[in-house]
Amino acid sequence: MSKDKIWQEYMEKNFDKFISSLKSDDFIKGKKEIINHQDCDFLEPKKTYDCLRKIITQDAIKKLQNRFRAHKHRENRGIKNLQLKSHSLYMLDKFKAQVGADTLEEAIDFLLSPDYRDYEHDVGLAKQRLGEGNFDSTELMIDSFAKRLKNYDRERLSLIIALAFNEGWRAAKQTKKRTGNPRQEALNQSDLYNIVVKSIARSVSVD
Repeated sequence: MSKDKIWQEYMEKNFDKFISSLKSDDFIKGKKEIINHQDCDFLEPKKTYDCLRKIITQDAIKKLQNRFRAHKHRENRGIKNLQLKSHSLYMLDKFKAQVGADTLEEAIDFLLSPDYRDYEHDVGLAKQRLGEGNFDSTELMIDSFAKRLKNYDRERLSLIIALAFNEGWRAAKQTKKRTGNPRQEALNQSDLYNIVVKSIARSVSVD
């Protein structure tokens, strides 16, 4: 596929999204403007840039150039399969929507490619929003927490989980109560649980 053909297809598909992603200070007049397809010539990059330079700043032009360069690189290097767990794919898809990426590949480029360094603020904001969301995966929650720990503390965490499991196993075999909330009562009587609760309370009081 010729360079101009790649450009034409890219602009037809991404022009509106790119213009929508621009901020007020990306426009020469200092405020957002509506730019229609009919206003610009997509036959070749030079003609498109000549048109856009009358409306948006050179920094905004550079953003478009970088995004197209990354897109062209993806087109030329071929496609490889990437295996992701469903929750990781879900989170990447949410990130893609947050930054306005066209594809999951481009979402990864937002995170890793130097061509997208102008979007560091948008990437940081998207990551913050995703981080503030509720975990709907126990594995992801534990993985996120474990990454903050040193290796020694991870080993202790593994030991604590094993102790908690064994304590719960013993309590389940001993209790015969079925009225009220036996599970909550058993939790409140758990030595390990109470140690953790008291430790957290002490940390909060110190802070």
